[in-house]
Amino acid sequence: MTDDTTVPSRPARAGRGRPSVMPSGPYESEPAAERAARTLLVAFHGEDGRSKTFDFSKLPLPALRAEFAVAFATRTGVAGELRTLNSANSSFTILRRFLLFLATLKNPPHDLAALTPRHLERHRFHRMEAVNEHTAERDLSEIRNLLRVIQPDVLGSELRDHLTQYRHSTGLWKRQHRGGVSGYSDREFRDLMTAARSDVAAIRDRIDAAERLLNAYRTNPGALSEEERERGAVLDAMDRTAVVPRVHRDPGSGNWDHAAETELASQLFLTIADLPPLVVLAVGLSGRNVETIKELGAEHEILDGRAVRVHLTKRRRDKQHVHTTVLWEVGPHQSRQLHTPGGFYLLLHRLTARGRRFTGDTRVWSIWRGAGARSGSLWEKTAAAHGHRDPFAVSLKGGYELKAWARRHGLTADETDPGTGEPLPLLVNGNRIKTTVEVRTVKALGGHLPSASRTNTIDVSFDHYLRGDKTVKEWAEKVLDAALADAESSARAFHLRVLSGEMEQEAARAPEVVASALGTTAATLKSATAGELDTLASSCLDFDHHPDTGAECNVSFLTCLSCPNALVAERHLPALLALLDALQTALQELTVDAWIARHGRTWLTITRLILPRFTDGQLKKAAHNKPTLPPLDLLDGPKEPQ
Repeated sequence: MTDDTTVPSRPARAGRGRPSVMPSGPYESEPAAERAARTLLVAFHGEDGRSKTFDFSKLPLPALRAEFAVAFATRTGVAGELRTLNSANSSFTILRRFLLFLATLKNPPHDLAALTPRHLERHRFHRMEAVNEHTAERDLSEIRNLLRVIQPDVLGSELRDHLTQYRHSTGLWKRQHRGGVSGYSDREFRDLMTAARSDVAAIRDRIDAAERLLNAYRTNPGALSEEERERGAVLDAMDRTAVVPRVHRDPGSGNWDHAAETELASQLFLTIADLPPLVVLAVGLSGRNVETIKELGAEHEILDGRAVRVHLTKRRRDKQHVHTTVLWEVGPHQSRQLHTPGGFYLLLHRLTARGRRFTGDTRVWSIWRGAGARSGSLWEKTAAAHGHRDPFAVSLKGGYELKAWARRHGLTADETDPGTGEPLPLLVNGNRIKTTVEVRTVKALGGHLPSASRTNTIDVSFDHYLRGDKTVKEWAEKVLDAALADAESSARAFHLRVLSGEMEQEAARAPEVVASALGTTAATLKSATAGELDTLASSCLDFDHHPDTGAECNVSFLTCLSCPNALVAERHLPALLALLDALQTALQELTVDAWIARHGRTWLTITRLILPRFTDGQLKKAAHNKPTLPPLDLLDGPKEPQ
C-alpha cells in the first residue's frame, strides 16, 4: 500500500559541519535613506568609533521630518561628509533649532515645497540675537547642505535657485570670515608650558612613587613599615581588581568621601584633574589640533629607540585624509620626555596603561572617574570597569576646566585691565596653543610656509593659524621692511600717475588742465576715464609705445604699475585689492626673498603709492566689489623654457 500523503519537510538545522540556512532568493539590506524615511530613526556609526541613533520623530513640523531624516542619513552615511559623532551631533542640533524656529512662525511651511530663502534668512537674523554673525552663518550653511541632498523636485523653485548660488555652494563665506586666532606671546607661551610641565612631572612622580611601593610590597614586604604594608595592600588590590575602595567620612556611616576616594585612586590612575596639563603639554609639544590629541590611539611603534610612529585622526580633514601617520621624536635621554612629542606620548601611554587594562579602549586616554549611579550606556560601561573610562569617548569636551587650571597657576596675559592696570587672567585655548607652535615654526624656518606647514596644508596654516596672529604680523613686518628696502627705493623712483577722486571731478570740468598735469592729452584722458584703455588694474596711456623699447607693449600685466604709461583711477581699486590678495597668497608658496624679487615692487606700489591716495570710504566700497582674477602665473605672461 502506498501513501500519497506529502509530509512537509522540516527546514534543515544548522550544526557542526552543516552550513547555516540561507534565505531563499536574493537578499539586499534596506538602504539607510529608505529606512530613515520609514522609521524616522538614523543610526550613525562614525569613523571615530562612536555610534548613536538620532530620533527625528520628536522634532517639530511632522511634514518635514521624513525628508530631513533622509538628508541627515545621506550626510552622515558612509559617503557623507559628517563622519564623526561630534559633527553629526552638531548637524542634528542645528537642524532641530531651525525646525523649532519655523514652528514658532505665524505661518510655518506646511511642507518643503513651501520653504523659501526668506525662512532661512529670518532664521539667521533670529540666531544673531544669541550668537555672532559667523556662528549664525555657519549654522545656515549646514542647513543649506542638508537641503542640497534632498531631491530637487521636493523643493520650491525659489529655494532651488538659492541653493545653487555661488556664495552658498562654494563655502565662500568661510574664506571671508575665517582669520584664525592669535597665538600667545613668547612670555605667555613659556609660562603656559612651564605650568603644564611642572604638573605633568608631578603626575608622573606621584604614580611612579606608588609603583615603587607596590613593587616593594609584592617583592619584599618585610622591608616596609606597617603603614607602608597597609598602603601596599590597598594598591595591590586596586591594581588587580580595578576597584577603588570607598572612603567614608565617618567610620560606620554611609556617607562616603568622593574627594578622598579620588585622591586614593590618583595614586595609580589618572583622574580628571590631570587632564588640563596633559592636553596642554601634548598640543604645545606636537603642534596638533586639540581634537587630534584627544583622539590619540594607544597603538604605536617605537623606531630604533629614537622616534615613535603614531596614527592620528584629523577630524577637520576630508574623508580620504582623516587618518594620518606621524613620526614623533622621543629624545636621546629620559629627561627629555617632557620636551619632545614622542617622549611625552610614551609617558602618557605608560600612565594610562593600567586603566586601559580594565576598559579595553583603543585610544590612549584613560582616567578614573568613579562609577556613580548614572543612566546611559557610557555609565554602564564605566560601572562595569569600576569607574575607569576614556574621558573623550562620547564628547571631546571631556568635562575638565582649563580656566580653573590656569587660575590655579596664576597665569596672566600681556594685556592689562584698563581700570586697575593689573594683568588680565590668561585664557587657555587649544587653538591658540597650536597657532603659537605654527608661528614659532614659521619664524624658525625664515617664513617659508611650504617647509613650516607640517600639520596642515599651506593655505590652512596661513588662514587658520597665521593670518590673525599679532606676533607673526609684527615679525613679518620686520622681515618685509628689511627685504623691501631696495624695492621701495625703485618703486618710488618714478611718479605713478594716480587719478584721485578730486582730480577725476576736475577732469570733467577742465580736461586739458588735468591732462597736462598728468603728461597726456585730453583725448587720451577721456578714453582712459571711459575705461577704453584698461589693462588688469590700471589704464595704459600709450599701449603702442613701450617706454623702454618704443614698440608695442607685450610684457607682463604685473609690470603695468611700475610703468610710466600707467594711470590708476578709483574704478581700478576693486581689481587692485584683488591683486593685493593674490600677492599675499603667493607669499605662502615662496620664500620671502623669492617673493620680494618677483612681487615686492608691485606690492609696494599698491600699498604705499596708490591706496593712500584714496579715502577709507572709497577703499571700503571697492573691497565689496573685488573681481576674481586669473592665477598670477597667467598674469605674469609667457615664460622662457627651462
